[in-house]
Formats: sequence, C-alpha cells, structure tokens
Amino acid sequence: MRRPLFAAALFLVIIAAVRLKVGWADNVRPGDVRSGEMASRDILLVTGQVYQKEDTSIYLKSIVIWESNAFGLSSAHSGREIHCQENFILETQEMPNIPLGSTIAVRGVFVPCSKATNPGEFDSAVYYRTLGIGGRLRKAEILAVSGEYWRVREGLYRIKQYFKERLYNIFPEKEAAVMSALLLGDKKDLDGELKDLYKRNGILHILSISSLHITIIGMSVYRLLRRTGLPVWASAAAGSVLLLLYGCMTGFSVSACRAIGMYLIKMLAEVTGRTYDMLTALGVMGAVMVIGNPYYLRNSGFLLSFTSVLGIGAVDPALAPDTGRKARKTKSVAEKGIWGTAYSNLENAAGNLSKSLRQSAFASLSITLTTLPVQLWFYYEIPIYSVFLNLFVIPFVKPLMIAGLIAMVIPGLGILGLVDKSILSMYEFLCGCFDRLPFHTWNPGCPEVWQIVVYYLLLAAMVMLRTRLKEGKEKTDLAGTFKTVCAGTKAEKGKGERDGLKTDVRGKATEKNNSPERGKATIVIKYAGGLASAGILSMAVLLFAWHPSSGNRVVFLDVGQGDCILVHTGSGENYLFDCGSSSRSNVGRYVLLPYLKYSGIRDIDAIFLSHPDADHVNGALELMDMGMENNITIRQLVLPAIEEGLREEQLGTLTQAAAGADGGKGIPVGYLAAGDSWSCKSADFFCLHPNRGFSSRDVNAGSECVLVEFKNASSVGWTLLLTGDVEEKGEEAFLKALQAEDIGNITVLKAAHHGSRNSTPAELLDRLNPLLTVISCGRNNRYGHPHTELLERLEASGTDILRTDRVGAITVTDRGGELRVWWFSEE
Repeated sequence: MRRPLFAAALFLVIIAAVRLKVGWADNVRPGDVRSGEMASRDILLVTGQVYQKEDTSIYLKSIVIWESNAFGLSSAHSGREIHCQENFILETQEMPNIPLGSTIAVRGVFVPCSKATNPGEFDSAVYYRTLGIGGRLRKAEILAVSGEYWRVREGLYRIKQYFKERLYNIFPEKEAAVMSALLLGDKKDLDGELKDLYKRNGILHILSISSLHITIIGMSVYRLLRRTGLPVWASAAAGSVLLLLYGCMTGFSVSACRAIGMYLIKMLAEVTGRTYDMLTALGVMGAVMVIGNPYYLRNSGFLLSFTSVLGIGAVDPALAPDTGRKARKTKSVAEKGIWGTAYSNLENAAGNLSKSLRQSAFASLSITLTTLPVQLWFYYEIPIYSVFLNLFVIPFVKPLMIAGLIAMVIPGLGILGLVDKSILSMYEFLCGCFDRLPFHTWNPGCPEVWQIVVYYLLLAAMVMLRTRLKEGKEKTDLAGTFKTVCAGTKAEKGKGERDGLKTDVRGKATEKNNSPERGKATIVIKYAGGLASAGILSMAVLLFAWHPSSGNRVVFLDVGQGDCILVHTGSGENYLFDCGSSSRSNVGRYVLLPYLKYSGIRDIDAIFLSHPDADHVNGALELMDMGMENNITIRQLVLPAIEEGLREEQLGTLTQAAAGADGGKGIPVGYLAAGDSWSCKSADFFCLHPNRGFSSRDVNAGSECVLVEFKNASSVGWTLLLTGDVEEKGEEAFLKALQAEDIGNITVLKAAHHGSRNSTPAELLDRLNPLLTVISCGRNNRYGHPHTELLERLEASGTDILRTDRVGAITVTDRGGELRVWWFSEE
C-alpha cells in the first residue's frame, strides 16, 4: 500500500460517517441539555464566554442556563446549573464593547436554528450544527461582563477591524466587501447580486481563505527566512505562527483549517527531513476534523474544500497529458541572427503559455470532476463553462491578493487598489458574458446516493486506467533509452575504428528497438486509452442526468401561512398552483426556486394564481422576476376569469409583473373559467370555479377551483381538488358546479383558506368524501388556522388529515402502481 496513513485516515472518516448516520455523533454528558430540547420563544438567563463577535451579534460558548421557563427554573432556584452543549448567537440592537474571551450574563428570547421543511431548502439547523451553534438569543440584554479576556485574540480582532476600515477607505463599497471577504474572511457585507453572479458562474471559491493564501503568506515567509540563513526549524516555526495568527484573525473557516493544517504538516516534514505527500496530509486533516465534529460531513464548504484538493492530488496527475517537450538543437545568436533569436524567444514564450494554460485547464477540469457530486448534492446544478472561465480568473487571483495585502497593510500604497478594482471589474464583466451564453447551467437535480457511489467508482476506474497507461509508456520509453545507451556503449568499446558493418548492425538494432511498428502500436494504445477514459467519464457524468419515471406527483410545499402546490404529471408537464406566504419572506427565492432546482425542473408549463392575495402570489411573482437568470422558463400565467371591470383593480399587479418578466419579453396571460378544461397524456384538468365574469369584491370568493384526474396505466386513477381560498358566495357557486358535474369521492382535497372555519362546510365534505385532506398553514400563525371547527368537521367526515405546519412538505405520488403519501419532517 503506497499511502497507508491516507488509508487509515479514510477509514476513520468512514467510521465518523457511520456514527453520524446512525445518530451516534452526539455525546451528551449526563445533566447537560441540547438546544433541541428547548422550545422557540423560551426566555433564558445564561452565562457564557464570548469567542466571536460581529456588528450586532455575539457568539457565546460554554453556555450555562440559570433561568428558564422551559425547564421550570427561576431566580429562586439559581443554584442549579444546566449546561448546554451547543453555542448561542446573541442578537443585540447595539454592539457593546465586550472583548473576546469575556464571560457575560445575558437574558434573551431563545430561537432555535430553523430546520428545512421542504426538499431542496437550505437547512440552517444542520449548517449551524457543523459550527457548534444551536440557536439564537434575540432581544438580548447583557446584564454583566467579567474583566478577564483573551488579549491576543482581542488584539487580532482590532487589527482585523482596522484593516477592514482601510479597505473601505481604499475601495468603493461593493469592491471593499469583496476584498474584505478575500483577505479577511468577512463575507457578511457581500453584495447579494454579485455573490449570486459569482456563484452562478462557478468562481465564488476565490473568496474563501484557502491554499492560495497559505502559499502567499506562509510559504513566502518560510522561503524568505530560509534565504536569510535561518535554520529550517526557525523558518518553519515563524511561518506557522504567522499563519495561525492569520487564521485566528479571519475566523478559522473550514477551508482555512484544512489549508493551515496541511501547511503545518508540510513544515513538520521539512523539519524532520521527511517527504511531504499532499494526499496523506489531506487525509490526516480530514480525519482530525471529522473526529472532532462528525457534522462537518454535512457541510458543503468542508466537502468542496477537501474534494478540490483530492482532484488536484489524485485526478489531475492521471488526467493531464504529458507536458514534456522534446529537446531541440539550439543555435547561437550568430547562427540564427537577431530576427531568428527574437522569433525563437517568442516561440518559447508561446510554448510556455500554451503549456501553462493546458495545465490550468486540466487542473480545473479535475477539480470540477471531483467536486461534481458534492455540488449537485448541495446546489443541484453546475455552471457548464466554469472550467473555461476559471482559466481567466485564477491567474489573476494571486496579483489581486498581493496588491490588496500591500494596499491594506502599508499606509500610503492605497493606489494599488486601482489594480484590484480593475481585476474585479474584469471578473464581473467576464461573468456577465458567460452568464449570457446558451446552456449556461446544467441542472440535473439532486442525485441519489447510489448515483454518487457509482460515479466515484467510475472516476476511480478512469484514474487507474490513465495511471496504468502512463506507467506503461514510461517503462517503454525507459527501455528504449536503456537499449540505445547500451548500443552506444558497445560502439565505444569497439576497436576504435569506423567499421561500416558494425555501424550498420548497431544501427539496425537501434532502429528495431524504435521501429515504426512499435511506434504505431504505442499510438494505438494511447488513443484507445484516451477514448476509453473519455467514455468512462461521459458515462459517469451522464449518470446524473438519468431519472427514472416518477409517475404523477403532487407536492404541497411548506411556505408557512400560504399556499404552494406543484403538480408533476407522469408525461412531463409541470404546473404551479399558487405560491405565496404572509409569514415567511422571499418564499420564491428560498423555498420554491430551491425545490425546482432540487427536482431538476427548468420548465413550468403554467402558473395558476387562484386569487391575488399576497399569501398566494408573492412567491410566484419572485419566480417570474428571477426566472430568467436562474434558467427557469415559465410558459404561461393563468388568472381567474372574473368580471373584466374588476380585472385591472384586482389582477393588474399580476399582469404587469407578467409583462415585465423574462427579461422584458413577457409571459403570456390567460384567464380560466368554470367549464374550461385541458388534458395531457397522464392527467385531465377541469375548472369548476369561478364562472366567467364572476363578480365579487371579496377576492377569496373568486378563487380558481381545479379538479385534476390522474391516469396511470399501472394503477387505478386518482383525483385532486384544489380550492384556493374559496368561501361564502364563491363556495356556494363551487358546490353547485360539483353537483351539476356529479363530482364526488375524491382522493386528495386541499382544504380551502388554510383551514378557516368559514370554508369547507359539512355539505361539501359529504359530497367530496376525500380520503386525504391537506391543510397548508403556518406554525403558530396569527389567524389560528386551522380552526377547531373545521378540524372537527374533517374528523367527522373520516378523512385523513395532514398539515404542512406539522409535517412540512407533503408529497402524493402514484409511482410503483400504488398511491403513496410521504412528508418531509415530523413536528
């Protein structure tokens, strides 16, 4: 085994992954509590030590809970301590001057980190768990502060603030935020649009504290000190201390921990006279970090950082072609002349540039291939042109950093900021150009675990194949060189005379060794190996594009107090019925769009908005606004066919949004009335309400009500009834339509108006007799939905009840020949 330490480290990582999977990652000490045991809005009195701070936030560790309405503690029982394993974030209106390392007493309202309740949604609880954080104390009131603090870390914090102020004095605000992220690890002020632009084009990684920082800071100091004559151990120690201080100042991000740890291992190898192996160092750091915190295995930054280096260390050497250039006879300047010399120098420069670009391209491709499953698992899509864009971006990162460091550290050299500003402008321009190219993003959706396993097995097979081919070529070249040298040696040991026969004989021997047949065989093997490698890679990548038919599927997303229903037919159509919320902000960006990407959906055949209330439309309006930049195509907007005189008043905002969508091209708008119907291969759709020209000042009454009849060759058909917020006058008309069409005994009913007592009367339930009723409402909403009266009517009807505020997103599908219902999370 070539790398036994790497194999041992990999084994420890697998053990940590198993512990995490089976739930053994948390070791709660007796008497301690976890933040998950505390309910939201508990009032806590705690003490803890400040280990990080921002403008309006303080991070506390070593938490002790002294007073809590959750655990029945009060000031009268303050002698009892409850230790909390996780850290807290305090949110204050004004940031007091509290040094790092201080112990403080604080009272505030506890809010746990929010868990994802929808497929594709960002899970704050998991992310913050990787950082050891369990929740926030809002409206925090600081009661006492100790006098002891960490002098070194507080000093580094003040230096960081000084440097940050310098950057904002040198650069405009947007560029200063980028440089602050690049040099100081402070990303909270990044412009949202610029961050999305970098992310969409695959260059957001340049803003992470990573190996490049280590090379510029740590290795530069080490080499400089070695040139001054300092011994290895002293130079290594100085560089290591400087990097540790820099990591401490920038917050020790996951990538910084990995890079600094690998640098320390390299310095240890230098001091002990051992050979440094990048993959072994990578494995050791991975094992150390996940043993300390197994939740790192759920952190996208951790996985991307490590798989990127794995790509450089394992895939790139196998994938990249040989870059050696054949030696050529050189002539003197006198022989070539001045113009010949200039041409030769230009030719050499072009050759070196070509070699450098080729190496960079294969390194970028190797990183992309190795990180592809991680990117798809967390982000569900990948920018196709990022490999090429990084060829223009990465070479300028080093001068960007060096100029920024000099301008930031040395007063009077802020003029160098012009260099950085030019580079950042070039980045933004290039991203804008690549952003407009067709087929910019590949969105296959979230892969299955088996697809990831098979992909990495195929990638490993390609690496082994390429490695064997290269080793075989090296052995062939070595054997040929050895025989040629032997032939030359025998010639020198001859009689010292030019014997034509011997020369011919030896010449034939050499020619035989390098015969055309042998050369042709080598070329055939080379191209066959290349084609086989390309075939394996293509198979591995296209594996993620394969999705078995999922049948008809209906998903009720949890948007809080609102509605959002997606209907996916087995024949490939996608329809969105409402999307909005009055309790959660930006549900289009943070709930709907992630779900679409998670599912690999790029086309929405139609958006149906039942009525214009914000809790049914604001998310859809967001999607129409940002659909183009996220490669989402919306083919039509369908609104209720109410009285024309009311359309501008009630629906005008929606039609204006449609007209300005898709980069100004607009989205066609249609109107749906009772009696309208359409069909596709897997489902029939029938509108039951409102009647064309329906008139009511109550927009709820005019809600679209649509019946969907699903067809499946391998199972019985089933029905879905979507009712918007229909009630009172509208519900009366709706019930008459049901009676006229003799519709009853449906499979799934979406309860109208989030479970209001004023909707879904007993008469309607008697006719519909639903097997399952879904209520979409927000947890602890201010309206009290669903009302007790409705729940009692539903229970009396015998229907099963599922609520998004209790179980998160709800999915109903007929895949596999039977109707299945599953939900995203338990309460």
